[in-house]
Amino acid sequence: MTGWTRRQLTFGSERGVVHAHSYYDIPVFDTAGSRIAALRHDHPASRHPGTADAVEVGLVEADRPGSWHPLGRSTAWSWQQGPMAQWVPAADGAGERLVWNDREGGRFVARLLDPSSGGGPLTLPMPVYAVMPGGRSGLSVNMARLQVLRPGYGYAVEEEAPGMPRRPEDDGIWQVPFDGGAPRLLLPLARAVDFLLARLPAADRLRHRLLPYHYWFNHVKIAPGGGRFTVKLRWRRRGGPWSGRMGVSLTCDTGGGRDLRLLGRATSHVIWLDDTRLYYFDEGRRDMPLVEDTAPAGTRRGLVGGGLAANVHLRHLPPAPPAGGALPPRIVYDTPYREAPELWEASPDGADRRRIAAFSNHRPAKGPFRCDLHPVPDAAGDRLVVTSTEDGGRQIHLLERAG
Repeated sequence: MTGWTRRQLTFGSERGVVHAHSYYDIPVFDTAGSRIAALRHDHPASRHPGTADAVEVGLVEADRPGSWHPLGRSTAWSWQQGPMAQWVPAADGAGERLVWNDREGGRFVARLLDPSSGGGPLTLPMPVYAVMPGGRSGLSVNMARLQVLRPGYGYAVEEEAPGMPRRPEDDGIWQVPFDGGAPRLLLPLARAVDFLLARLPAADRLRHRLLPYHYWFNHVKIAPGGGRFTVKLRWRRRGGPWSGRMGVSLTCDTGGGRDLRLLGRATSHVIWLDDTRLYYFDEGRRDMPLVEDTAPAGTRRGLVGGGLAANVHLRHLPPAPPAGGALPPRIVYDTPYREAPELWEASPDGADRRRIAAFSNHRPAKGPFRCDLHPVPDAAGDRLVVTSTEDGGRQIHLLERAG
């Protein structure tokens, strides 16, 4: 390692007890960078979770290896993203809270809890995918539909609905108030599909009209200022093959679900840099462009990572938007889909590239039960949390900038 220290924070692999944090783009550090939202369980990583398979949701103290503070349970989780436990910014007199997804009475919900209050959680009527910066609401997608069409990213369902509509008018991206109010449909799937079809080349448009594609949303991410969000719109024939090129990324305003724009095609691992620029891995060109969120389609403004040609999980450091349209001082990324993944740091142009950590024993390296490092920075960009199977089970590790 160069310039970083590394500590394992959670333990128990020898007893079959594992820990993990949520996805690489989910805020799992609190504002102080001292508490990490995580999950704990003892299920074998060789099958998808069932509807009764529960995990414990809790907090790990970054400065106390071996600590675990349980807060609740969930039967709505996946291997790649867990129950999406994440911090909610302080709002309306409430301190920082934690939100995670669960199921209740045959439907998916979310639990919203202030860990310092000692009271029980507030139950929200829909799961939460991404949290608005103001801490007053979140955005949601249909996690049952996601599981049926892209197993491993949604949550287990009792049975698949045989009459699932291909492009529903009454389902899509929902805004969920954190005061217990009723959700509102922000962007229907049907509207997003109509927008896409109007902008595809004629041959692609004909294919979509002739083939019985089912469409779904995934990977909702909100701009730092809260004015827009990006989402993956994907499609496949139900039960048929699927590839990363069968999808696009859209952007949309959070106020009324209008002003749709086509960010890019065959996008993967999209992240907002600031309120007007994003970056992602382009699966067609095999590069990572910096793209301006322009109408009607995104405009390339250069590359992030220089000649980086791998589909990595990349974050900029610090995670706050850079000032004045500048690029961030540093970037950090993992090398997923390997038995020996690594963590790298570089300048945004890819120069001054250095390996800061190496891990081993990530088996399987690919497939739905793999364990990616998924690096998540704290607010200062001086701490990173990753999950690794180096000691035989999923456990949380902390990387900290030395000095």
